[in-house]
Formats: sequence, structure tokens, C-alpha cells
Amino acid sequence: MDTTERLAHPSGDQDGESGRGAVRRATALAGLGSVADVAAVAQLLTTESRQGVMVAGLLSVLTGTLGLIQLYGRPVRVRALVMVALIAVGSGLVGAMAQRYYADATADPPPQAAGVAADPATTPPRPTPTPTPSASPSSSPSAGGKIREAEATLRDQDYLDVESGRIGTVVPGVSDLWYVSPYRSLWTAGGGEYPITPVDARPDADACAQALAARDYDQVELGRMRPGAWACARTAEGNLVGIRFPVIPANSDAPLTISYVVWHATTAE
Repeated sequence: MDTTERLAHPSGDQDGESGRGAVRRATALAGLGSVADVAAVAQLLTTESRQGVMVAGLLSVLTGTLGLIQLYGRPVRVRALVMVALIAVGSGLVGAMAQRYYADATADPPPQAAGVAADPATTPPRPTPTPTPSASPSSSPSAGGKIREAEATLRDQDYLDVESGRIGTVVPGVSDLWYVSPYRSLWTAGGGEYPITPVDARPDADACAQALAARDYDQVELGRMRPGAWACARTAEGNLVGIRFPVIPANSDAPLTISYVVWHATTAE
């Protein structure tokens, strides 16, 4: 086409330039969407970060949709198929993470231990633990004194005796804490036989006794707590334990690491 023809048909050059620009933008979006998909799959296989997978999946869907818009009206070629694939993969990742969130939100509470009624309306009153003679406030000069301070890492269905630091299966009258990993919840032994409650700051023995007198639960849900949070519980031997959660498990497969302080029962009780 000579100069006269180009002047006579300027829209042809403009349309060609616009088409090439749309293809370049679509190619850039395809690359960005592919990076998002790779990042989502990598997080799914390593950290299993639901938030990261969800964000990467949404980004893949968005880039695929914008790429299809750029290619609207053009012949269906490889770039258009790539956009469709980005949308499909991103949608699948987002759907999988949304299903996990829904399953966690609607999950039933963990089963009660044998011998404990599952229906709260029919659950008999929780018996008050009888302190052992060595921990009795009236006979022991160490009432409120520290027994032990340690750390522990619990996996699903692990029981912990805080006085000895022993981790294993439940030992009646000895085990104190029970970790239920799929629900990210920490129970007292016996399916919540002994009281436990979150507290606002690092407690001492008296603060734990007062908190347990005011609020009496059978478990704490770690998903609702922040790293560094504390809880107090009564042990099977009638002592008090303050529990710190330095890190909240990110998913149901991760172990729970805690630090804790055990005190003799206080004279104020």
C-alpha cells in the first residue's frame, strides 16, 4: 500500500496496531496468571496456606478473564485456550479452599471420651477434683508454688501430664491436656472433665484460680486465638496450669507447641 492508500485508509493501520496491542496485553496476562497458578500449587503442596492458595486462585481467574476480554472478536487460538485454562484452574483452587473453609465452619465438635455424655442437656455435673494431700492448700506450705515450667509439642490425640511432662495415650487420673488436631482444639482429659479457659495475659496461680472460678469450659479453640495467647486449666491432680500458645497451628495437620507453668492449688480456693 503506497502513501496515498495509507492516507486514504488510516483506520486499517490503527486497527492493526490496536490488535497487536491487545495480543501483547493478553500474553502478559497469560504469563501473570500462569505464575499465580504455579504459586498456588506450590503453597498447596508445601505450606497448605489456604489464604495464599485462595488469593493466587482468584488472581488466576481475574487474569484469565481480562485476557479473554482482550482477545474478544479475534479467532480462537492458543492464547484464548490458555485464558480458559487459567480460569478453570483458578476456579478449581478457589472452590477447593472455599469447601475447606465451609467444612471447618460446619464441622461437628470432637467426640466425647468414653463415659462422658455427648448431649450437654444430659451431661451430669462435672465432679470437683479432690487435691492430693501433697497439693492440699490446708496442709502444704507450697500452696500456689510453682511445680514445673516446661514446653511440649502435641500431635493429634496426644495426652499430656503437665506435672511430669509425659506425652502419650490417656492415663486416667493423671493426664491433663488432650490435643484434637482436626479441630485445632485443646481439651482437658476425659473429654473436658476438668475446667479450662482463655485468659487475657500471663497469669500467676491466683489469677488462674480466679479465671477458672469465673469461666469454666471444657476446651479452647485455637483458631480463635492469637499467637502468644494464654489459657488456664485445672489438672487431674487438682493443681493449676497456665498454658501459652506461641504459635497457632495453621492447619489441621500441624502439631501444637505450647509452653506451660504448673502451680500447686492456692489457699484462696
